[in-house]
Amino acid sequence: MKTTRILGSLVALTTVTALVGPGTARSQDTMLASAVAAEAKEISSMKSEDAATLLSLAGTVLPISVGILLQSAESSGGDGSPFGAVLLSYGLFFGPATGYWYAGNSTAGLKGAGIRLGILLATGATIAAICSGDNCSIFGPDTGATTAAGVVALVGLGTLTYSMIHDIAGVGDHVRAHNAMVSARQGQQPRLTIAPLVSPADGGTVGVFGRFRL
Repeated sequence: MKTTRILGSLVALTTVTALVGPGTARSQDTMLASAVAAEAKEISSMKSEDAATLLSLAGTVLPISVGILLQSAESSGGDGSPFGAVLLSYGLFFGPATGYWYAGNSTAGLKGAGIRLGILLATGATIAAICSGDNCSIFGPDTGATTAAGVVALVGLGTLTYSMIHDIAGVGDHVRAHNAMVSARQGQQPRLTIAPLVSPADGGTVGVFGRFRL
């Protein structure tokens, strides 16, 4: 549901003179505060697809970029930082899940992180099996084991990259599902609510509170 449509369903209030017993009336201030608070809660529970996608993208790209820079500084003889590996790992595994947490679907985000972790472990185990017995040497003579290990590494990297892109691109679907659920809850609420009220500010004038939802 678009924000403009939500705003279109904000409280519509009217106070008209009516002969209603004061004992059944509620305070005007209490009624207004309750209605406005309910509408504000509904609006704040809706999520933005663009914001979710941006969060997943930034949560992936920024930690990976900073992590690579810190790792490069460490490998080139600089001071280095142990946070480089931490940031790199976060970006690879949990970065795309950032938008899912925003959308209120942490289960889907953690599922994607688990898939990427499995890809990395499977790739590493396969390379270790191929290169067992010192059969692989990057700077040595070209061997079949070295070539096979390189192919496995490229396939693993490509699969890991696809998993991240898939999760980042798909977070909008989860946001739409979340907003549809919120809209369904709103649809179960009455469209028209009428209740008696009393206005202390007007000398105890009794009136009618009306709330109409578009």
